[in-house]
This record gives sequence, C-alpha cells and structure tokens, in this order.
Amino acid sequence: MLDIKVIEQDELGKVSSFIAELNQHEESHIGFCGKEQDEIADCMKNDMDDINYTDSFIVAYEGNELVGVLGFDADFENSNAEIWGPFIVPRKWDIVYDMWNEMTGLLTSEIDSLEMFPNLKNERACQFAKAVSFEKHSDESILTFRNDRHELKSDFIEEMTPTYYDDMKQLHDEAFPGAYYSGQQIIKRLDEDNKVFIKTNDGVLIGYIYVEVEPKFGDGSIEFFAVKESEKGRGVGKELLTGALKWLFTYETIQSITLCVNSTNASAINLYKKAGFQHQHDLCSFTKNLKTSSAIN
Repeated sequence: MLDIKVIEQDELGKVSSFIAELNQHEESHIGFCGKEQDEIADCMKNDMDDINYTDSFIVAYEGNELVGVLGFDADFENSNAEIWGPFIVPRKWDIVYDMWNEMTGLLTSEIDSLEMFPNLKNERACQFAKAVSFEKHSDESILTFRNDRHELKSDFIEEMTPTYYDDMKQLHDEAFPGAYYSGQQIIKRLDEDNKVFIKTNDGVLIGYIYVEVEPKFGDGSIEFFAVKESEKGRGVGKELLTGALKWLFTYETIQSITLCVNSTNASAINLYKKAGFQHQHDLCSFTKNLKTSSAIN
C-alpha cells in the first residue's frame, strides 16, 4: 500500500539518508542537493528558513519502506524555489506525478518561479521537467579541484573593502544578470567564511571572485567570478582564481573545491582546467514561471 504525505520532523534522518544514497549516482543526481547525509540534514533543518522543510517536503512509503522524496527550498527574496528531487527508487517512478501534485499544493503565493537542476544522465528527471512544462535554461558543468594545496602558487589578492562595493555590484550584475545572488545579496552574505577577493589597477576594480566555505562539512565553492572585458587575456582571472584557491585551502577541513560553469563557456572551462580543476558532472538547468503558467502541471 502506497502512502504519500508531508514529511514529519522525526523523519529527517531517514529522508536525508535516502537523498544522500540516490544523489551518489548520476542517474538519480540532483545538483542542488549534497551527497552527505549530515550535510543534507543540516541544510534542511537550518537553511530552509523561508518555509520549513516540514511544510515543503513530501515523502512516499510502500509499507514501511521509503520510496520517494520530493520538496522545495523557498527563497522569498528572489520569489523562487529550488526543487529537491524527484528522488524516487526506479521501480516506483510512476508515483512521480502524484508526489508532484502533493508538493505543488504546498507552494505559497510568494513563489513566482521554480528551478530544477538534474544531472544530464538523470534522464527520468529531465524528461519529467519537460512533462510538467519547465523550460530548459542552460547546460552547466560541475568542476572539482583536488590538487595538493602546497602546489598552489599565487600573488597576493586583496579582500574587498566597502570602498569597492558599488563597483563590484555593477560588475557582478552586468556579468550575471538574474543570477541566484545579486551583487547586493553577495555583500549581505559576507562574513568570515564568505569572501569576495578583488584585483585592482590604480585604485579601479578590474575583477572579483566570490567564494563560500562550510567548515563544518569541509565544503568550499567558487560561486561567482568575473573580470572586466577590457582586462581579459591579461592574467587577471588566473590570479584571482589561484589566490582564492590558496585562501580556501587555509581551511584544514577542505579537501576539494567545486564550481559550476556554463557548459558553452569554453574559455572559462579551459582556464579552470589549466588551474587544476577536473570535470565531475554535466547538469541541466530548468526553470518554470508560475505566473505565466495556466496550471502547475
């Protein structure tokens, strides 16, 4: 007997373990979600604060066996939500539409758009996204850096000060219009673990790189990275990248760094690979505007 219902608080451990297991395999991998149970549970419990996970996740059981999880992470500031899943055991994939209908019933009026980020090899999820009227936005590649931190050689790069806030915001918003963080949002996120490093020329900002660290889980990521068009080809990007990597690896818990780049951006991918990054995954970004859709599905 199949039971589809809203998650309860005491199911967090079981659900996070289920997601972690399926997310290890490209055929069921979703880019928004981690691969470690503790990290997934911590994110669901502590980071999903616009709508609690107990009000945004659906679970499916066949008897006592958990066979499906589907939820969303709401971001009211950007009026959108990232879809976590569908995570469903292959033999029960036909329940995906019932789970989707249950989950979309939890969406609130503050959410105008949805995003899905399945692995390109996760054919079921990619086909499902199209079936429920998502539009393909882009192809993205996930790269990982695992080189010995002692091999990194870089010149000094400076941490951004308030003097350069406006210039950084302008460069970021021009380089990444409509991104998941605006320049102002990045500035709001700055703390001891989230940093913007910059390169300047005669007091003028010519490039920046924004990085985030979660020391508790040994995670480090390069989130955004841009150089002024007039300064490209002069080594500025390489200096920013290697300098940021050097700083990230000052955290002893970090063993690897990840970043996401548009798969068509050959010059950026070439730069990252020259710096020591290796290809890990190819993913597909899907979006859906709920305000222009006649129905959720």
